[in-house]
Amino acid sequence: MVNNIKNVQKRMKEKIKTNKGITLIALVITIIVLLILAGVSIAMLTGENGILTQAQNAKNRTAEAEAQERADLEEQNALIENLVGGGTGSEGNLTLPSTPDTTPFLPTDDCEVIEDDLSEGVVIKDSNGNEWVWIEVPKSIYTNTEYNGGTAPTSSEDYEKIESVMQEYAKYYRESGHEDTWYSEEQHGFASATDYNNHKNSMLKSVYENGGFYIGRYEAGTETLRNVEDAPLTTPVIKKGAYPYNYVTCKQAQERSGLLATGGRTSSLMFGIQWDLVMKHIETKQGKTQDELKTKSTDWGNYYDATFNITTGKYSEDRGATFEDVGEEGYQKTENAGVILTTGATTRNSTLNIYDLAGNVWEWTLEQYTSYSYGPCAVRGGVYYDYDHYPASYHYGNSTTYSYDDYGFRPALW
Repeated sequence: MVNNIKNVQKRMKEKIKTNKGITLIALVITIIVLLILAGVSIAMLTGENGILTQAQNAKNRTAEAEAQERADLEEQNALIENLVGGGTGSEGNLTLPSTPDTTPFLPTDDCEVIEDDLSEGVVIKDSNGNEWVWIEVPKSIYTNTEYNGGTAPTSSEDYEKIESVMQEYAKYYRESGHEDTWYSEEQHGFASATDYNNHKNSMLKSVYENGGFYIGRYEAGTETLRNVEDAPLTTPVIKKGAYPYNYVTCKQAQERSGLLATGGRTSSLMFGIQWDLVMKHIETKQGKTQDELKTKSTDWGNYYDATFNITTGKYSEDRGATFEDVGEEGYQKTENAGVILTTGATTRNSTLNIYDLAGNVWEWTLEQYTSYSYGPCAVRGGVYYDYDHYPASYHYGNSTTYSYDDYGFRPALW
């Protein structure tokens, strides 16, 4: 376009030189041509399909494409975050909190995280629907001279030192006459002291490396009522609303606990030191006081002299022979009444997302009760038909053959 204008100007100059002047008509024509050319140029630049307009449209389309790309990327990131991290447990959260002191693990990728707050009690649900609560055992206790006596464990396989540090850390809840030692195959199913110690060492190593372990959120339960000693030994569940898995010997309890293993992890009855560590965890997280754990647990447990109301689940007033639904009006547990409840019947009997740790049924452990005349098998936690002089940390025991309505168990996972 510019070249066209220049050509016209050149011809006009040549004509002027030739004719030695220019007529008025020629001048008018020249101006008209120039105006036409200028108008065309302006139209090409600024019209609806002009260069400037199309350039601006292209810029706008580019910006829109970039915005859409960012939106698509954010949507994909949100989807990924929802699948493998972020959100709440009910939305598919697969992440767990961690600190330098504790690193809770997920046994398998298809677990669900129900509670992800360490201060409230981390809860996961495995692929079988069983629920587990994380018990924190801080990694820093092993380098703390208050607990290690001046010498820290040399590695995760320095089992004796690891155990002694744990014992010192939770010493308030320990009791003489109870030891994590082997007695016989009839006690818990271990053929020898070596087998028993190997099992304990695997627990010590895992707790040392992870800064904790899981226990059942509820007492081990069964979906089919077991009210006789020779009831079928089914696979237990750790779910709300189940019948307590009673009528089981300490050896049978250990064998049943092993069936809940998942993701290559070990499921087992708790060792005595683990029960002590549960008490220490609850105390440290301010779930309950030392007095409420070791002296009097009536206010948060199911004991003979406790009074409370339940609105879900079932109850038994005849030592587990039969159970009744609480109904729409609920059920009032009165004082001086021995009543067995289904698992997780009321949050009143819980702390840090752990239910029925105090009262309801005794819970077998892997301890040896060395000072008990009836037998070597230990239980912890108190029972529904007795008073609060059997608080949550209490040690008791019975024979290798004892199996009745008042004895159940709670698995651990490490």
